[in-house]
Amino acid sequence: MHYLDTFDDWLKYQKIDLQGQSEDAVLSLRGMYEHSREEFMEHDVHAVVRTPPRAGEYRYAVAIEDGEKLWLTFWVRRSSKGDCIVLYPRGPGTRNPHASYHYDGRYHQKSYGQKLVVQKRQPLDQFKGTEHLGTFAGHGIGSAICYPAAFTSVIKVPAGILEPTHGCVIVDLVEPGTAPAAHHREVPGLKIVIEETFRECSPWVVIAIAAQDVLR
Repeated sequence: MHYLDTFDDWLKYQKIDLQGQSEDAVLSLRGMYEHSREEFMEHDVHAVVRTPPRAGEYRYAVAIEDGEKLWLTFWVRRSSKGDCIVLYPRGPGTRNPHASYHYDGRYHQKSYGQKLVVQKRQPLDQFKGTEHLGTFAGHGIGSAICYPAAFTSVIKVPAGILEPTHGCVIVDLVEPGTAPAAHHREVPGLKIVIEETFRECSPWVVIAIAAQDVLR
């Protein structure tokens, strides 16, 4: 269990006793905890996700089937603030790859601490049409165990579809009732074999799995 899993765990780690604390002080401490957890969940993609999403948070995983095991290769997190974070755990190290689309429209992709793509897009509370978050390859079995109870939904992908370089994951945000832009789905040599739309909040999240035609 990580010290940020719950507010109580964080208080124990910080050696803080709430007894005798004022209501304002407790609210301030809880705000500090929430901020710390938001930062952790966005930037430490190597942490194994075990606990269920909090109220207002949604997590969508892509997991590779390996017998009775599920390997987490990719997931999308919608925070309670509305931010959309794309995370792809790739083992220990400093790479820490992820992409972030913040509520106010700030977007970036980041790896090894460097922002590779920095853009200003439309705010998520005034969202129209579609926004492409990226096409992500380089998947494999063994990055991290997937715990289905920790996610709102899990897309289970049979072995051989994504790894080692056979396929990719495509992510789009879409206005409710809208389809992703077609040209974002055209990956040379690949065809979409799985696609799911998650409608828990607006804009919707669309995740597609594209695989080599020769595999089918």
